[in-house]
Amino acid sequence: MRVLRLLGAAAQAEGLLLRRQGAMFGRSMVLCIAAGIFGVVTLVLLHVAALIWLNQEFGSLRAALYLAGADAVLAGILLFMARPGHDPIAEEALRLREQSLAQLSAPQPLSWERLAVRLGSAIAMNLMRR
Repeated sequence: MRVLRLLGAAAQAEGLLLRRQGAMFGRSMVLCIAAGIFGVVTLVLLHVAALIWLNQEFGSLRAALYLAGADAVLAGILLFMARPGHDPIAEEALRLREQSLAQLSAPQPLSWERLAVRLGSAIAMNLMRR
């Protein structure tokens, strides 16, 4: 009986934790989207200012070409930096996960601890669906 109460308390705590983390994530995403919008507007205004400045120096066509060239170089640099790299820690975590799942799926004799874990995970899943 004690094990079930502890599992119930753990499931309730997990549900509360997930709700709080979800609320914080949502709030953070709204603020990041607003910051992104302001960043795009700032970038557009900087482009307009650069175009006006270059237009006074070189004329409309050359100003637009210089600005487009600078944007192309920046885009290339950003695409080069965005390439996925080799992550040995992620590969090790994937290997560990696969080994753990293989050991879980191996047939084992039923014990009280395993039964409690299965029951607790079923209760936690049920509470998270609500």
